Amino acid sequence: MTVLAAALPVLAALAVGSVIGLFGSGGGILAVPAFVLLGLEPHDAVAASLLVVASAAVVALIGGAARHTRWGIAATFAVLGAPAAMAGAAVGRGIPGPYLLLGVAALAVAAAVASYRRKPTAEGELTCSTGSAAERLRCWAPSALAAIAVGFLTGLLGVGGGFLLTPVLLIALRMPLRAAAATSLPVIAVNSIAGLSQHGAQLFQPAGTGVPVVFLAAAAIVGSLVAARLGRRLPPNILQRAFVVLLSAVGMGTAIVGTTGLLAI
Repeated sequence: MTVLAAALPVLAALAVGSVIGLFGSGGGILAVPAFVLLGLEPHDAVAASLLVVASAAVVALIGGAARHTRWGIAATFAVLGAPAAMAGAAVGRGIPGPYLLLGVAALAVAAAVASYRRKPTAEGELTCSTGSAAERLRCWAPSALAAIAVGFLTGLLGVGGGFLLTPVLLIALRMPLRAAAATSLPVIAVNSIAGLSQHGAQLFQPAGTGVPVVFLAAAAIVGSLVAARLGRRLPPNILQRAFVVLLSAVGMGTAIVGTTGLLAI
């Protein structure tokens, strides 16, 4: 294998980690199509994405996001999402790769729309711990269903789910943006690790590249740390617009690759 062939997957992992460091989410939705374009079979790309996203999320927590995390809420979402992620990973292994790519493309477009419409701040955080039993149920029920859905998609498609979970925390629980993004990180990590449990040896030698996935995770960590420093210096509106453009481009490109693969079946 040439040096260039070995370097490209590492550069892709650096880019994925940088996206997580800059935007707090979205790395998984970019990782799967990036790894596929570099030669990984879609199912191997899902396994690689899960480990890369989990590693970058843990690093982001250690790097300072933990102080903004609502750990009780994160634990609830993780407990509900982890079994769903395992189920999604098991289901995904039986789905042809082109269909998985089309699913990633659809989520990328949905994420772009959600990010475009996301408000920069949110006030009046809802605790869901006060009021009558019926009121608490109305507060938590939609969030619980969302946690299960996000977990399932995490395992199925290899996406971390942060771009879906953060808006849920903003809207359903009315959390401030910084707290919502930070709270999504441990959930992303747990869901991704749960999905990884269904992939086994793929973590060490994915098909299509000679670079073990654990090396890609290390590259993503480096990218996340460097980009997080840069992100703190950039205006939030600039970051949001860049994220929307990036997701839109990824969605269209992945849809083309997935459709081409589908026609070849």
